[in-house]
Amino acid sequence: MAKVGWLFPGQGSQYPGMGKVLADRYAAARLTFDEASEALGLDVLKLCTEGPSSELTDTRNAQPAILTCGVAAFRAWSEEGGTIPSIGAGHSLGEFTALACSGTIALADAVKIVRSRGELMQEAARERPGGMAAISGLPDDRLESLLRQASEERSEVVLAGINSRNQRVVSGDRDALRRLEDLLTGQSVRLTPLNVSGAFHSPCMASAASRFREHLEACVFRKSEWPVVSNVTGLPHDEEPANRIRLLVSQLTEPVRWLNCMETMVAHGTTHMIEAGPGRVLSRMWESCEPSIGVRSMDDGVESAVRFVSEDVEARQAQRADYMAFLPRCLAIAVATRNRCTDETAYRAGVIEPYREVEKLVRQMKETGRVPTDDELRQGLKLLYSVFATKGTDPEERSHRLNRLLEETGASARLTIDQVSLMSKGAVAE
Repeated sequence: MAKVGWLFPGQGSQYPGMGKVLADRYAAARLTFDEASEALGLDVLKLCTEGPSSELTDTRNAQPAILTCGVAAFRAWSEEGGTIPSIGAGHSLGEFTALACSGTIALADAVKIVRSRGELMQEAARERPGGMAAISGLPDDRLESLLRQASEERSEVVLAGINSRNQRVVSGDRDALRRLEDLLTGQSVRLTPLNVSGAFHSPCMASAASRFREHLEACVFRKSEWPVVSNVTGLPHDEEPANRIRLLVSQLTEPVRWLNCMETMVAHGTTHMIEAGPGRVLSRMWESCEPSIGVRSMDDGVESAVRFVSEDVEARQAQRADYMAFLPRCLAIAVATRNRCTDETAYRAGVIEPYREVEKLVRQMKETGRVPTDDELRQGLKLLYSVFATKGTDPEERSHRLNRLLEETGASARLTIDQVSLMSKGAVAE
């Protein structure tokens, strides 16, 4: 069964035209934009699809616009018949989108909350101007040392985000950022200033955080339909409203521990990832963190994302069925192979005893429904090698039966045959 994790982007992912395809194709998405517009008293769909860019990038507009697009995409997914999420996480602002999609916060409340959040953040940025920058190629201990050197009283720069194994984000007062840049001069370190209007996720947002608490305390928090991971801890929120409020307030002044969020989602057992919202920033971060678990952006189309999960699950189930058939097929081949052995003791040791061991494994597979491990697949092959050697099967028949077994069950992806050894006693390649 698929365990789908959801990623919700933060501010900076917005672009004019976002949400148009969703609203055109899905009734659930159109109703989402209508609901958000009514709550805010402005045309959110027009803002998203027409801009202008200067209005859309305004923090107090960008935050509710991005959140609405994320919820619209999520509801379109449900309309298209997509599976229920297993877990979700959002980057900064995106955490509120995740909470709205999980049913924890009503959409009308969520867009009002993040609009207020944006206004408070802008006000704090005017009171204490600052900026942010991404840094790659610097060990954490060295970065911490440089941040201390660059910081002074009332002019500091701090760690603001752990985006991946290689990228960190720093945030702080403008003078402190300039001092940090000077300290990095001549080093093989990449520092990229971010196009933001303030020093978010730093002590520069302290005034915004204290005022933001009042908005959250007036909000009704419901039980989540699926877990949402906190940026502050990198772990799922608990159901206690006071704890949710504490973490969401702290998020304004503390680092976004996105790498920890992604690791938590991997540990949760997710099999597929979906990014819901404008852009593909989080999809790229996911691919750099855990490329073995596929990810799709809803910006590539809702139907495409749904197919990505459903078709992959069908393929996995077919593969699972093949692997489940492997050991029973080994037993069938062992029985069907012609016997030329006349030594009863050798026959018992080389055929009957290994057959019973594999037969026991097959019963366990049927009872538990689990797929055999590689070691158990190898045990099936070893049974056949033993049977072929004991019964005196000629090399051509051995090769034909084993190659067909691997091909028809798909086990060739996990096992190979040592053809040289096969001509004599045979061996399973590790």
